[in-house]
Amino acid sequence: MAEQAARRLGYEPRDVNVRAVVWFAVGLVVCAIVIHLALAGLFVLFKRQHPSPDAPSRIVLQPRSVAPEPRLQPNPVAEFDRFRASEEQKLNSYGWIDKQRGVVRIPIERAIDLVAQRGLPTRGPGINNSSGITPEQLQQQKAAATAPRP
Repeated sequence: MAEQAARRLGYEPRDVNVRAVVWFAVGLVVCAIVIHLALAGLFVLFKRQHPSPDAPSRIVLQPRSVAPEPRLQPNPVAEFDRFRASEEQKLNSYGWIDKQRGVVRIPIERAIDLVAQRGLPTRGPGINNSSGITPEQLQQQKAAATAPRP
């Protein structure tokens, strides 16, 4: 008989405590209302403690300050095109890089032709490294340092 009554209710009464669920929902709503009222009170308190010296309309009408560097480019496409044109001009023309030292700039096509004719520069045997010592001298120094002393 109890089974038939449970089937008529549509749920298993042992699985869910309806009263606990309802009280939890009521407590949740009450807590939400209390929190909202507390925040509203805080805003009123802060507004009384620190009132704005200017009316809101005067704050809006003040000119905006200029943004600090780096600023956004107003027309990046045109600026990039100018940059590319100046780089292309440098790549395809002759010019001085350092006149006192005799360093020049040559067009890239001419540089490719020269590398194809002459090959890439390499270090041959016996050429000094940045310390000024040849590889053979370096090996001799290492051998002398590790040799047993009498």
